[in-house]
Amino acid sequence: MNLLDEQNLAGQTLVRLVARGQAIIAELLRLSTHIPPVFKMEDKATQKRYQDILLDFGYVGKADYHETKIEKDPVLRDLDEDFKENYLDILKRFYVLFESIYKYIVDLSRYVDEVEQGVNFIQATIEGILSDETGKQLMAEALHLYGVMLLLMDQRIDGMVRERMLICTLRYIGQNELPNLDEVCKLCARTGYDRASGRRPNGYPENYFRRFTIPERVVDMIIGRLRSDDIYSQIQAYPLPEHRSAALATQAAMLYVVLFFAPNTLNNESAVMREIVDKHFPDNWVIAWYLGFTVDLTVEWEPYRAAKTALNNTTTNENVMALKQRYVKKMQPILEALKNYLTEGVLVEEFILERRNKLMATLRECNVALRWLVLHTRRSTKKLNQMINEGIDQRLLLQLLGLTAQFEFVFRQQLKNVLDSKTQKWDDCKKESAERMRELGEYFSGEKPLTRVKKNENLQKWFSTEIAAAIDGLDVNNQTVSGHRMQQLIHALEEVEQYHDIETNLQVKQFLVDTRQFLRKMMRIVNIGEEVMATFDIVADVSYMWDIVNEYLPAMQDSIKRDPSSVLRLRSIFLKMSSILQIPCVRIGQAKSPDLVSVSQYYSGELIKFVRKVLEVVPKSVFVILKEIIDIQTNQIKELPTRLEKDAIKEFAQLQHRHKLSECTYKVSVFTRGVLAMERTFVGLKEINPKQLLEDGIRKELVEQIAIALHQLIQFNKHTIEEFEGVLNRLASTLDGFKRSFVYIQDYVNIYGLKIWQEEFQRIVHFNVEQECNVFLKRKVHEWASTYQSEAIPIPKFPPTDQSVDFIGRLARELLHHTNPQRTTYLDKLSAWYDPSSGREVISLKTFALLLRSVNVWGLVGLDKLLAFMIVTDLKVLINTLGRALREQSMANLMSALTRKFAPLSQTPAGISKIYPQALKDTSKLIQQLPDLLAKIGQKQLLRRQIANILNISCKLDSNVLYYCLQTMNDAVLKDVRAHYQSPEQHTYPDNDYNALTFELTKYLTLSGQHDPLAQLYVSAKPIEDMDLLLFLTVVSRLPSLGWNTQMSCLLPRDLKKGLDATPFTVGIMTVLQQFHVAQTDRFFAYLGQYIRSHMDTGSKDDKPSEVPQEVFTCMYQMDDLARWGNFDRTQLQEHVPPFLLDRKQ
Repeated sequence: MNLLDEQNLAGQTLVRLVARGQAIIAELLRLSTHIPPVFKMEDKATQKRYQDILLDFGYVGKADYHETKIEKDPVLRDLDEDFKENYLDILKRFYVLFESIYKYIVDLSRYVDEVEQGVNFIQATIEGILSDETGKQLMAEALHLYGVMLLLMDQRIDGMVRERMLICTLRYIGQNELPNLDEVCKLCARTGYDRASGRRPNGYPENYFRRFTIPERVVDMIIGRLRSDDIYSQIQAYPLPEHRSAALATQAAMLYVVLFFAPNTLNNESAVMREIVDKHFPDNWVIAWYLGFTVDLTVEWEPYRAAKTALNNTTTNENVMALKQRYVKKMQPILEALKNYLTEGVLVEEFILERRNKLMATLRECNVALRWLVLHTRRSTKKLNQMINEGIDQRLLLQLLGLTAQFEFVFRQQLKNVLDSKTQKWDDCKKESAERMRELGEYFSGEKPLTRVKKNENLQKWFSTEIAAAIDGLDVNNQTVSGHRMQQLIHALEEVEQYHDIETNLQVKQFLVDTRQFLRKMMRIVNIGEEVMATFDIVADVSYMWDIVNEYLPAMQDSIKRDPSSVLRLRSIFLKMSSILQIPCVRIGQAKSPDLVSVSQYYSGELIKFVRKVLEVVPKSVFVILKEIIDIQTNQIKELPTRLEKDAIKEFAQLQHRHKLSECTYKVSVFTRGVLAMERTFVGLKEINPKQLLEDGIRKELVEQIAIALHQLIQFNKHTIEEFEGVLNRLASTLDGFKRSFVYIQDYVNIYGLKIWQEEFQRIVHFNVEQECNVFLKRKVHEWASTYQSEAIPIPKFPPTDQSVDFIGRLARELLHHTNPQRTTYLDKLSAWYDPSSGREVISLKTFALLLRSVNVWGLVGLDKLLAFMIVTDLKVLINTLGRALREQSMANLMSALTRKFAPLSQTPAGISKIYPQALKDTSKLIQQLPDLLAKIGQKQLLRRQIANILNISCKLDSNVLYYCLQTMNDAVLKDVRAHYQSPEQHTYPDNDYNALTFELTKYLTLSGQHDPLAQLYVSAKPIEDMDLLLFLTVVSRLPSLGWNTQMSCLLPRDLKKGLDATPFTVGIMTVLQQFHVAQTDRFFAYLGQYIRSHMDTGSKDDKPSEVPQEVFTCMYQMDDLARWGNFDRTQLQEHVPPFLLDRKQ
């Protein structure tokens, strides 16, 4: 029974195990590029901050000490909780990876034990499996993959990082939930290997491999098969002896890894190592041990006596120079042959059928030379490196790779076409041959009109019956018999030409020549089978370049710069690289594992990334030219006025500048023409769409340029309003020039310029706002987890230059600096902030219009979102401050006593005017903290309101129809909501899980400025008892410092230079009250009304009813402002204050 048969339990178990190993390696490679930088602790600031919570295995012996230290320190405790919240998911994924490696070797060991003991796998033995062609492949692969996992884990994930991750997982999840933790820790503990320096500890990696392994006897048997057999039968694909090392390269790589499981062989068994070197490494010492991860055996085998001695014969100076000369001499003839074959019209079907063997020989020579030169010019010792690299240019190797790939592409396509139409072509040739023979039979019958030939019954019968019947009997599926018969037929047709009747007849001879040609073509067609394509795939394998090819990136990009049309030639290299997918996916496919899609997507994605890297030189070059276009359009070409004097036409023509602009535009179109000429190609599961790649490359470069401009220009050093406006003007000018030029070239690169500009600018702003808002979030949104970040079009992140994370934070904090309530006064009627000391306007609607021009609608919306996050944080601080204070027993008792004294609020208890001073004195310590907090909240609310106003105006002017459509839609939705709450049974809510109407509508309303920040609920807070009373006392404490300014018609601080601005304070109070039940707002206004009435009563007792005390006026103005900002009408105020008082105020 075949080992891969579904009924063969031993074979199916083994192939599933190997498939799992390939999936684990793909996950390891994937995760190794997503290690959070914090675990590496590469800088001193990170070390200092996290050293007490990111611990290595030293934690195990001192767990209580470390946990106590964290628990006792509130800062450490909060940091630890935040770290857990943000990194637990990624830690779980890494732990699953580490555990899967451990489970893999456990399952492999169990499989070996069960086979040897005859458990579960009846009639299966290790010897029997290793005797089977597929069995020895799978056993060798299973052990090799485990070694690859260990080596890759140590090289890609540093030992210290692994220990920190495992200890974090232990601390955050607990050992009870991690049954294999001890074994996983043993497997993943530090080895002492330092990837950066290449330093290896003594006994590495054999001691590392010894942590968990399989029986030594089985390892020796696997090594025995690898060293003596051609387990993949690849030598038949390389018939020349000098190509043997290339034929056995796959199992040579496996031997390198598997030998570390048997260090005794490496150290002491000289005969075995000599045999291994003579067979597998006679002319090579740099090998790819897995998918392009290369190693220099002269370095790696240095500590092993037997291995080193055996390899010394290969690496003698004479042998190295002879090998180099051999391949260097072959280079020029190979390149010439490839160029000749790739000449238009050479590699056609007839040529390939006729010279297939010669072409295959050329293919072998190309790939063998390419493999040796690429590997040995990359990694060798210093001495050998100098010997080999001298006279070998990387560009020459790239030319060889490109021509080989192009040759393979054309050759493969033609072979594939022949195979696909093999039966049809065979039948056509057979039909033509048979018909010609029958025609010749008719010709020699003497009965055919106009032939004038003497009847020859023998020839007639021979052609018509024997030869034609023999041709009809040929079978394409019986290659051996048909081939032998065709040779006989060709020989017979050659001999029959000697007859006198035929020799003198040119027409008959031509018929015979044509028939022989058809038969020869049939012979060539029948000799092309699936085995030819299998040999082709073996020879063309380039998996050893998976990692190395990145070193050829600059050379590839340089060739595109010199000749943009060379992109078409690079396409064949990309297709050649896709052969890498066969190695990890073949066993997964045989096992019918669901991991096939995931693994294929990973490797396909990596190849697509490489293609993007190569082609990104095109957009980079385009943007270099675009800078010239920007300069010409912005600084050199004058804009044409609506009216132009005849004499000024020449001045505005600016022919020289326009000629330069045309030149630049042509260069742009030339660069993009090559990419757009590429055809769509599939690489694994993913398609390479040239147009999409070009667009993505242009987007990537655009994002980088915009991000750099925003980062570099939005910097503030002097913190003056002149500097602020200057920065915004420069930014507006820079981005406008960029935008105009980008839109100008859109038709020449076949993209939608304005659409791309808007989408990418939006993404940049959203990403930076998200990262800035992380400061206010407990659960951070990491850069790699952001929905706005993209691997194909990454948004660059720059180191902070101040307390802000990025440009949007700097912009927001600069706005807050210039509108500080301590230094400025906000005048609502003018919608502007003024410097009270000089009376100068600081921030106004003109400033927000400038912001709109510089950072676009998306920038203002991002600013608005960031301010909203700041408000949430400030509200939480304020609410927590109030909550803690009012929960204290002494304060709670005081507030309860005051509540009883003020009750009922609708009346004015006797002696109440004397209660206020004492209440203010008793609560002064707490009240002193609140005005600044409230003013900060109000300041940000006012900024949000101004942003909404400018967005509203802009939308009305630029998109009038959209504005009113949104307004109508909003009104309709609100009407439906009200109808639903009035009659839920009859009217459904206009939003549900399947229809996110309100969510989408809210986004558009925000963009068009049709939202009210003052009416927004920012936090969901529990009711705080007596908060309304405390806010009332805060307002009363502020009354003496405020006065009504008749000129400005608003409340202003009496001391304009030192006082806190009244409007932000007022808005802050209403914002806080808005977060709680309306009953607290009612009580707050009731307290104010009672305060006003009590002071009026006091004035009456003093027999001065006509005079209203100044504090009453101030309080009424304050109450009026509070009501206005809270959208309360006069009737609501009249519930608390008599109408005649309100009239007196007017």
